[in-house]
Amino acid sequence: MLIIEDDIRRYSIEGMLRSLDIQLIVQSITDIEDLSTFCNGQLVISDSNALGSLPGEIAEKLRIQNDVHVLILVDSADVVEQSWVDHANGFLDWADLRPETLREAIVDVKAGRFHVSATLARRSVAAPDPAGDDTTSPRASMSALTAREHQVLRLIAEGLSNRQVARSLSISEHGVKRAVGIILAKLNCPNRTLAVVRAMESGLLVM
Repeated sequence: MLIIEDDIRRYSIEGMLRSLDIQLIVQSITDIEDLSTFCNGQLVISDSNALGSLPGEIAEKLRIQNDVHVLILVDSADVVEQSWVDHANGFLDWADLRPETLREAIVDVKAGRFHVSATLARRSVAAPDPAGDDTTSPRASMSALTAREHQVLRLIAEGLSNRQVARSLSISEHGVKRAVGIILAKLNCPNRTLAVVRAMESGLLVM
């Protein structure tokens, strides 16, 4: 299901999907009311602008359905609402959008892996801290982490696997994967190890 307001961008994505050998049905949403026919188990590809314009009850329905996978396309200047950051299954920068990167994102999201594209891995999808002057520093990035993300990062630093972290925090393993993906994006790190090192070097994670 595509929820893209810009016609040109939507047509571009439709063309990419048709060029891929992934078995799926492309359904373009041109009217918000079309979502009344929404079915479980679908993959939703949207952008932050379109998601922000969804009526509250429909947005909440998309967020709470466990078998609905949401992939959000983000521009470099976009700030994603925290509610969607918490519930999305992946983020793909428009600058990275090509058939092969779209395929990779779809495969990851449908397999339950949190996906963050290369460009987004180098910047945070969260809003900068207005109280700080240097929002690109590790300390500023760490300040953008939620309490749950701090917990996940600490347990990762202790060597726990995603499954062990999930058991420790009494959350789903998918929830841990999503949190790890967000942490990597916020800390501008390509992997878990570097994220821990950066947090420790900044003095914000003491072991």
